[in-house]
Amino acid sequence: MKLDQKEIARYLGRGAAALPPEVAAQAEACQKELAAAVTPRTIARRLPVDTFTGESRDLAHHLRHCREGFLYAVTLGPAADRLLRRWAAQSMAKAAVGQAVCAAWLDQLCADYCQSLLAQAGEGAYLTPPFSPGYGDWALSVQGRVLDLLEAPKRIGLTLTNGGMLVPEKSITAVVGISDREEESCGQKCMRCNKKDCPFRAGEARSED
Repeated sequence: MKLDQKEIARYLGRGAAALPPEVAAQAEACQKELAAAVTPRTIARRLPVDTFTGESRDLAHHLRHCREGFLYAVTLGPAADRLLRRWAAQSMAKAAVGQAVCAAWLDQLCADYCQSLLAQAGEGAYLTPPFSPGYGDWALSVQGRVLDLLEAPKRIGLTLTNGGMLVPEKSITAVVGISDREEESCGQKCMRCNKKDCPFRAGEARSED
């Protein structure tokens, strides 16, 4: 997988500024190490959207034109966590670049996985952008239930700490709605987020009805 360096720069808080050559080289080195060590894993389940929408007004609004959706999880696995610890021991600068590379890679994996889910959604279907626990008013405390519904601990080794953090660390859970409206489809999750002052924001928000 060839990562977009603009995405890595965004995760490093550089906005639209290009990566300096030495940082770009470090990012390339981190990506090669990840590619050699990591085995990503994915899992999804098709569910009625009312499985979760009663828990969050923001999520209910996000899925307002959908009856079903895919609940999914993607993880880079424990090897990514080990690499991050190794990089931190070597250099905090390398650790920061490695974190950004992992984040960009995980985003790309999720986008690719959602494309595969779209193929399962049926003719004339579109997928909304992903919505994860912790977005808006959807509490992070639902993660345990999400993992249970996916049987994620048994099937892909994804668990929670006592503090509610995902393990492995470089993992994502989310819901995408299945809609018959083309305008619901949007490949950039930031486009629907109202937090316009986010330093990691990508693109410009569009208005919604």
